[in-house]
Amino acid sequence: MARISLWRYTENERNYSGWHLNADVAGCQSLLSLLQALAGDGIGTRTVAITAPTPKQLGVPNNRSGTAAWVSPTKLRLGLSATAGEWTFPGDLDPAVLSVGADWLPRLREGIAGIPQGRGDYSIGDRKAGNLPLWFWW
Repeated sequence: MARISLWRYTENERNYSGWHLNADVAGCQSLLSLLQALAGDGIGTRTVAITAPTPKQLGVPNNRSGTAAWVSPTKLRLGLSATAGEWTFPGDLDPAVLSVGADWLPRLREGIAGIPQGRGDYSIGDRKAGNLPLWFWW
């Protein structure tokens, strides 16, 4: 079973602002397949189930030694926009909604593909107009 975890911190947001993503190998493959399907369709949305992060996952960014308060949605709605440069990722929960244009797809794919290889500790995204970045963690 694929595991995909998405959360954002409600404490120490200055250092750990935005959404945080971690997934197991199957979860990463599932997300990459979903992005490929969206790209093939041109535009549209898909919804995936989210699993709350484990203490081990929360320990990787180590926000306040892994004890900082956080929230996690139960669903993520991924959307591909017709506007190439779009990045929309507000802090809303249930579902969390990420809408991206084609310009962001390569960086999003690269971030997801790097998780199983231990790459991360960086974020992508347009932080304008209340949008949040997305952090990748192994």
